[in-house]
Amino acid sequence: MTEVLLVLLALLAVLAVVILVLRRRNLARRPTPRRVDPLADEPDVYDPHAIGVGDVITYAGIDHVVRGTIVLEEGGTTWREHLLDGSTGRRWLTVEDDEGELEMTLWMRREGTGLTPDGDVVLDDRVHHQLERGRASYTAEGTTGTPASGTVDYADYATRDRTGLIAFERWAPTQSWEVSTGRAVTRGELTVYHRTPEA
Repeated sequence: MTEVLLVLLALLAVLAVVILVLRRRNLARRPTPRRVDPLADEPDVYDPHAIGVGDVITYAGIDHVVRGTIVLEEGGTTWREHLLDGSTGRRWLTVEDDEGELEMTLWMRREGTGLTPDGDVVLDDRVHHQLERGRASYTAEGTTGTPASGTVDYADYATRDRTGLIAFERWAPTQSWEVSTGRAVTRGELTVYHRTPEA
């Protein structure tokens, strides 16, 4: 009887060792879970159409705060212009859908050009041709330098290769034209941190 008990105990000890060895082998075969950067996809997460006052936009490594937003509408088409304020000055970002394609353009104001949107326009030794012209109604929030609502006359120009862009805007018929030069930007060039809604 004692011999049977000893044999059983020996078998149980061998079985425990076998289970322990097999378990260690299985653990060694499992790949170590990789840690993932939780913000790696952040540039693609933002909604360009949801950009608004208080958001922070990073472009070319420089943070800009959205100070104001103008929502424009003409003939059923709506687009937005956002005033960005950063350490290198102020810019405007236009966000619009053109026949289902997202278009974003960064604009810089050009002072003292004396240009008006009449025929072809030459700026920086490049000829720009008119693409479209019209009058849009708008509403504004935040800091924009415009009334809270009204109408704006506009004209958009581009070089033949579309690398040179000019925008003319006149916020009242008695004002002179404001001139801005622009550069198309892709969604991936901007990182947008949407403001957290207040509770």
